[in-house]
Amino acid sequence: MEFKHAFHVFVDNFATTYKVLVYRLIIIAVCAGLCCAVVLPTLNNILGTAQYEQLNTTFSELWANIISLNTEEMHDGLLAVREALSSFRHLIEEKAWLVAVAGVCLGVIYLIYKFLAAVGDYVTGALVNDKMAMHAKSYFTLTLFKNLKQAVIYAAIYAPIAFVYDMLCVTLMWAVVFVGLSFVPVLIKIFLLAVMFMLLSAVKFTFTADWLPSLVHGKMKHGKAIAYTFSRRGKNTGCVFSNALVLRLIIIALNVAASIFTFGAGLLLTMPATALIQICFWFVNYFDCNKQKYFVDEYTVIGPKKEAAPTIEQFFKGDE
Repeated sequence: MEFKHAFHVFVDNFATTYKVLVYRLIIIAVCAGLCCAVVLPTLNNILGTAQYEQLNTTFSELWANIISLNTEEMHDGLLAVREALSSFRHLIEEKAWLVAVAGVCLGVIYLIYKFLAAVGDYVTGALVNDKMAMHAKSYFTLTLFKNLKQAVIYAAIYAPIAFVYDMLCVTLMWAVVFVGLSFVPVLIKIFLLAVMFMLLSAVKFTFTADWLPSLVHGKMKHGKAIAYTFSRRGKNTGCVFSNALVLRLIIIALNVAASIFTFGAGLLLTMPATALIQICFWFVNYFDCNKQKYFVDEYTVIGPKKEAAPTIEQFFKGDE
């Protein structure tokens, strides 16, 4: 039922998708500008080499063969990519210090992006909460300034944690697939990378699902909200993880389909939409777990299956 209710909440808040899109485009532009100003000058000594051009050409040809399902040329393309990678690896070893500097700069810019995205997630969560709790229409910009302090604190805590977790996941995936299973074919490696990515992202989704709702709706302090989200007692963690896994699979499938069949144009809609539906699922899960009523649309209110009996004072006062 959570999927059904989350989808209905998502539809009820669909107009927020365009607000999220504008916000994400702004922060992407900011981070892209930082990359052009800081990272590209460092990488020009690598990107302009013949080894990089060879790698780029062979990989483009391989991707074209995969899209067109040209199995005859795919094997030769894989061998060409492998040779180009070997040549490019030698170049990287010669200019390791440039790669290290660029890597640090990219890491800092990625952390800035995570921080700004988390601020946007907090504001989006506040908009969703207003609709679910009171079916009130709020404005993105006004909500941003109203909740700026809390959003910045949330982002300052969440972004470094998410950044460290993402780096650990990348390291683990590389160690398992490209080091531990270096003998398996390339296509199997791609499959294993996709499976590990979904599992690890579902774990992250599960253990952070209650963080934002407990701040926005539960009005908890930041320390208490962190303790609450990582404490999984009585929260049916297995069900949340299963739902998170299916949701991540749907999100990946939608974004991949949009990137292939619309030549990337569909990502302008699917990227903010999938971010919004994830936040909607967080709030639906929080409301259901805490047995609270919420709007899924203007005329429909979802309540707990078994509501608590009213007290004597509530009964005689007529409170519901």
